[in-house]
Amino acid sequence: MDKPPSTALLRPAALLAVALSLSIGWGIRGNFGHEYGAMVPGALAALAACLFSGREDWRRRAPFFALLGALGWAFGGSMSYGQVIAYTHSGHLPSQVYGFACLFAIGFLWAALGGAGTAFAAAADEERLRGLFRPLLWVLGAWVAVDLALPAVERGLEGAAVGAQRHESLLYWFDADWIPALSAVAALLLFDLADRRFERLDRLALLAAAGAAAGFALQWLLELAGLDAAVAGWLVRLEGDPSMWARGELLTNWPGFLPLASRHLGWALGLAAGAGAYFFRWGRFRAGSSLLLHMALGWWAGFLLLPVLLGARMTPPRGDDWAGILGVCGGATLWLARSGFAPVVLASLVSGAAGGLGFSGAAWLKLVLVAPGNPARGADPAEVAAWAHWQSANWHSFLEQSYGLVNGLGIAVALAILATRLPRLTGAVPERPRWYEGFSVAFVLLGVTYLNLVKNVETWVEARAVPARMRAPLFASVDLSASAWFHLVYGLIAAAAVLLLVLHSRRRLAVAPETALGRGQLLYVLFLWWMVSGNFERALAGFGEGRLLTEGVIAVNAALVTVLVLALPRPGDGAPAVLPDPRGAARLITRAACAGCAAAVLAVLLQTWTVRALYGDKHAGHSGRKLRFGPEAAWRVEPLRKGKEHP
Repeated sequence: MDKPPSTALLRPAALLAVALSLSIGWGIRGNFGHEYGAMVPGALAALAACLFSGREDWRRRAPFFALLGALGWAFGGSMSYGQVIAYTHSGHLPSQVYGFACLFAIGFLWAALGGAGTAFAAAADEERLRGLFRPLLWVLGAWVAVDLALPAVERGLEGAAVGAQRHESLLYWFDADWIPALSAVAALLLFDLADRRFERLDRLALLAAAGAAAGFALQWLLELAGLDAAVAGWLVRLEGDPSMWARGELLTNWPGFLPLASRHLGWALGLAAGAGAYFFRWGRFRAGSSLLLHMALGWWAGFLLLPVLLGARMTPPRGDDWAGILGVCGGATLWLARSGFAPVVLASLVSGAAGGLGFSGAAWLKLVLVAPGNPARGADPAEVAAWAHWQSANWHSFLEQSYGLVNGLGIAVALAILATRLPRLTGAVPERPRWYEGFSVAFVLLGVTYLNLVKNVETWVEARAVPARMRAPLFASVDLSASAWFHLVYGLIAAAAVLLLVLHSRRRLAVAPETALGRGQLLYVLFLWWMVSGNFERALAGFGEGRLLTEGVIAVNAALVTVLVLALPRPGDGAPAVLPDPRGAARLITRAACAGCAAAVLAVLLQTWTVRALYGDKHAGHSGRKLRFGPEAAWRVEPLRKGKEHP
């Protein structure tokens, strides 16, 4: 592709490639779910945009595009949206308006962070980019440690529960990722201490002790004055309608362990406040840790303020990670704006607007397409029978892949805007790959694939496609579980890959292309087909014609996008078409924000009006009937109750 970067990403083939990349990944994400699944479309779309950008300076950063694209899109994977989609199907006008509006909000947050991560790889100078990796490793290490230790902690806690009754765990708090958010803050504080070689550690101890003493004294005074009950009454709220259910059955807006630790809250919160004062005064948060800390603290600000204190819950009784992700997005935007990354903010807004329109629009399009022969519309039996096969399709997968397609267009347009406004990335091209470049490749090829494909084992065993335990060939005494065999083989593959990456960092392996474009294409194709194959293996144990709309379409799209990615991009010159203009970026940000708000309002009104014109007050099917408002609202009739399953 020999077009200048001002137009390269806007050519139809480039738009199609990036859009299909995210659509394929989103279809795969639907099978694996949550944060790990969302990394797949993020990495694929970021790589495709990088390769089609026409900028060689970007292509040299292909591994960083893949890593930061994956991490940026991962955040949104924690948000619950199934019940929001059900609102749009409900036939209840207030719930439908609310549902389409919330789908726009969820889609915006998801795509805004994905776009910001992808754009940061293009905009950050070498020092900023390199500096991000050390604190990032601290956070990832903390998450791995917590993930390994948490099951044992939960088993040791009284009232621990998982699965369908996970809300009875003492650590349950609005089904949100508060433990990873807390461990991220702790990891970044420890990183800052280590980065400053633990200077002024005595002051940390002094302030923490003083804060603990002050907190203890304050709690004692409140109890002495009899005000502790009043404070608790103001802060604690029952989640559910106490007029319909016994108060003892309902959960509160705080985690289950808090009442057990109430005698220790004063000094514990005081200690945290004292430590916070120390880091506010003497913390430096260098090497990219400031960005990560803004995001982690933003999560806590959004979560504590909205669902916990104000009771602003999007989909009760489902999870409220949306509030934390709103805080993450706000924290990242604040840091980017302060640090001179206005183009990244612009890209985040553009991709976010596309994501919002894409999510609400895909749900709307699904409802329009399932209208023919839908019994909810009063169709006669003959018409219902004629459209039965159409109605039986995997329409949820259609929604997901359509949403991914629009998200991909948003990423392509956002990166196309940046390609014309970001100067050439300066600095000598390294003769050998840097350690953090190798880490990026390993994280995407080995980490993202493992975190998703390890879930296949449980699916295979449950479907009895694979035995739960197997003995080694020739050695009957070696009897391992299917999971252990998977980890053994995957570990050997990872060890071989890491060894090759280390050797490649010392002397270029012949299999690695000489050009940045070729290396990026190799990374893209390896990752794409690794995940496409693993996704097919997951579905194969229970494959039926309903899976053709998912795995079949994914395979066809993967073949098409492979041709596009390998055949069309050509070497570019890396020169931006337009010089950067900070004032112009600020104007574009304002315009993008205003246009996004107007588009959201118009889209929600049009979508609601269209669906109601088709179905009236009737439930459209293809989803459970859930209401957000009124006497039949889900939070009233299906609250979280002790001893019952999580709805």
